[in-house]
Formats: sequence, C-alpha cells, structure tokens
Amino acid sequence: MLYQTLKFYLARIAVSLILIFGLGFALLFFLHEVALQNVQFDDAAIQWAIIIVCLFFGFIAYGMVGEQRFFNALHFLKNVSPQSNPHEIKNQYENLLSFTYSSYFLPETGKQYRILVVLLYADYLLSIGDETPRALNIYVQAFLQSPKDSRFRKPLLAILNQGRELTPEEMDLLLIMVQQEEIHDPTLTHYLAGLFLKAGQWSGKVEPLFLSALEDKSALSSEIIQFALPIYLAHKRTDELALRFYLFALNYPVNGKDEIENYLAHSYCEGNLAGVAPELHRKCGEVFAGLDSGRQEEIKKQSEQNRIASKLKKIKLLRREDLQDLKRLKVEMGLVAGRMTILMQGVGWLSRKILHGFKWILLRVLDGLINFGKFSLRGKLICFVVLSVSIMLALGFSELVSKNKDNLPPALSTALPAPKASKAKKDDRVFTVQIAAVVSANQADKMVRRLKKKGVEGLYVVKSVRRAGGHWYKIRIGQFPSKEQAGVYANRLVDSKSIKNYFVISLPKN
Repeated sequence: MLYQTLKFYLARIAVSLILIFGLGFALLFFLHEVALQNVQFDDAAIQWAIIIVCLFFGFIAYGMVGEQRFFNALHFLKNVSPQSNPHEIKNQYENLLSFTYSSYFLPETGKQYRILVVLLYADYLLSIGDETPRALNIYVQAFLQSPKDSRFRKPLLAILNQGRELTPEEMDLLLIMVQQEEIHDPTLTHYLAGLFLKAGQWSGKVEPLFLSALEDKSALSSEIIQFALPIYLAHKRTDELALRFYLFALNYPVNGKDEIENYLAHSYCEGNLAGVAPELHRKCGEVFAGLDSGRQEEIKKQSEQNRIASKLKKIKLLRREDLQDLKRLKVEMGLVAGRMTILMQGVGWLSRKILHGFKWILLRVLDGLINFGKFSLRGKLICFVVLSVSIMLALGFSELVSKNKDNLPPALSTALPAPKASKAKKDDRVFTVQIAAVVSANQADKMVRRLKKKGVEGLYVVKSVRRAGGHWYKIRIGQFPSKEQAGVYANRLVDSKSIKNYFVISLPKN
C-alpha cells in the first residue's frame, strides 16, 4: 500500500515537473525571444498560469487518463463474445488486474477497481469451466468479495474435496462458506463435517458445525461423538455448547455417561442457564429427574456449596485498561456524555445566558421608551430640558478639568518635546529617470545598446530581487539635482521617440 502511494505521488510530481520545465520554459522563451521580442513586461502572472496548468495536467488529468483507460478496457471485457479466444481474454483480464496496481490509482481506489475486475473475471472463468490453480485463486478472491454468491462456492468445494490435506486457511474458508448460507443446507453441513473429521480439525470455529451436524442427525453423528467427547471431558467443560453436546452424546453408547449426567444435573441445580437458554435448562432438568434420589441430594448439596463459594469469591473482571475502553465505548454508544459534549453544553448554556441578558436589557429599554411615549407634552419637555442640562454640565465639567491640567506647574506637568517638522534637504537627494524593468540581463543589454545608438547617454542598470523569484534589471538614465530637471530631460527623450514612458525616482546621494 505504501509502495503504491509513493508511485501515485511520485509519478504525478514527475509529470508535472516535465511539463513545467519542458513546455513552460519553451513557452516563455517563445514569448520573450520570438513573439514579443521588443516588449518589456512582467511575466509573473504568465509563469503562475503555466505552473497551475501543468499541475492540473500532471495531477488531475493524469489520473483521468488512467481511469478512462481502465473503464475502456473493462467495457470491452463486459461484452466478450463466446467465440473469443479464452487465452487472449484471460491475458486481458490479467493485464487489467495489474493495471489497478499502477501509479494512476491510490491503493483504496485501485482496490475498488480490482474488485470489479475480479468479479467479472471469475464470472468469465465459470462460463468456460476453468478449474486451473489460477482460476481457483480468482474464485477465492471473488468469494471473499461476494460471499453470498454460491456460484463461486461450488467449484471451490469440488476442488477441496479431492482428498488432500487441508491447510488452516482452507479450513477457515470452508467455515465462512457455512456461515454465509442464508438457508441451512444439511447436505453442505454433512459434507464439511466430514472434511473436518477426516483432517482431525478441532477449534471454536469447527465446534458449531459439528453441533449443527448432530442436530441434523447426520450419518457422521456417531463419529463426531467419538471424536469430540474425549475433548470435552478432558477439559471438564460445562458451558452451553458443551451441555448441548452432552445431551446428544447420551443418545449414543459412550464411555463416561455418569460424568456427563453429573455435568447436566449440576447445571440444572445451579440454574445459570434458566434465563439464557430455558429450553436447554429444561432438558438438563429432565436428566436430573432421571437420577436416583441419593445422587440428586448429593448434587444439590454440591451445587449449594459452589453457589456460596462463588458469592464469597471476589473476581476482578476489568483491568484499568479495560475500564478506559469501557468508558470510551459508553461515550461512543451515547450512554454518557463525553468531555467535548459537556464543554459544548457549557458553552451553549453560557451563550443562552448572555443572549437572555441582552434580551432583558433590550426589553427594559423598549419599556422605557414606551413609558416615555405615554408622558404628556409637558412631561416630555421637562425630560428633554433635564437631559440637555445634564449633558451641558457634563461637557462643562470635562472642559474645566482639562483646563486645570493645562494650568499645572511645569514641575508637575509632563513636558513633551514639541515636534519638529522634518524637512528633507534638497542637497541630500538626487533624482533619476527609470525607463524600463526586465527579468533578464540579456534583455537589459539589448535595450541599453539600442538606446546608445539613438544618442542617449548616462544609461546604467540596477539589479534587484523579485518577490516571485529571480531578479529585476532596472534601466535608468542619469542623476539630477531636482525632480523638475529630471522630468524635463525625460520629456525631451519622449519627444524624440527614444523612450515611450518613464517615471522619476528619488535616491539618496552617495
């Protein structure tokens, strides 16, 4: 995945750089040296436009081309003629699968496209009855992507039933096939149970399959009991699956029948399954009822002692790390509020209080205006006079305070130096005329030579750094003691058509 991601970005960066340095520089050279040879202009906008266009074609258009190639090939393979050469069609599918790993796609996108190809490829292989190792590999991939599709399951079952020893991964694949059966198929259950018995396979995944075969009264039931019962008894299992198995085992001539009855009777007396599996609890009760009274009393006594011991025994079920995970799950499931939720609730409560306060103030102001409107004309005039006098007194008081501050003794007042008007002396500056600014020294030299041929003297070039990168080459003429003299000289050059435009620049005297 990391390798394909690197391919994805490195390929796009490489294409973009090739376009920028190849096409972009060629276009700039054509503009400056061929199309607009005698025109000076700032090409920063053109450079940015070229970069953006090249990045678009290097990143976005490059991916669009790859997707178009993929879907064109996929569309052709969807309409394969039955008379087509199978070898050629399979090569095209293989090439298309390889294409999904190319630099055109990110890993996730390539995986999605690969799933489409695998499903079509598996369907085509089924149509021609291919059972080669490569075809089986495609069937497995298609089954894992579409487990409910029985078409991909049948050829795999036929191959796995050839009598060879199955790997653990193949065993897991068979179990997944059973789990994906929407309708329980006793034939398939019997078939798979036989495979696992032949391989001597036992795990928590295989156990439900054996129980299902016992429920279907499979012809292999006796063999399953003989194979699995010693495993159950060796581990002294009394869980729900084991109790179900013990009930089936009682129907067959087996060793350890008394031990099995004790496990079932203990389960009934302890009552742990009464609420979880009531039907199983009832069947355990039937076994308990079939025992003699002495065994019943002994089992009751042992069950009571076990119940008391379990109450006294302290079990630490959750570790500290488990408690953290439990809190996280409670927050994710919405059972309790998280820190962010509590913070947002606090912010919402504060916002509502502030809004309520502004609303209360606004309502009081509006109530005051309404009450003022109910006054008589005389009352309104009195209020207006009182308000006007109050404003005048406040302004007079503030003016009196400011005058008192101005009349403080010099020792107490803050002496601020009077600002001095800064006048630039004319002798400290010189003025020059700038007539152009270009981005290359070659252009600047050409312009200087052309102006010298026209009799313009005092030319010089100043080099400065551009913000967009590179340098400016500014072409200037002379140095004058005043701006007016510089303007007169520049206008004379314009009248003689030596230059087209200019501007005067003030410089510090050296």
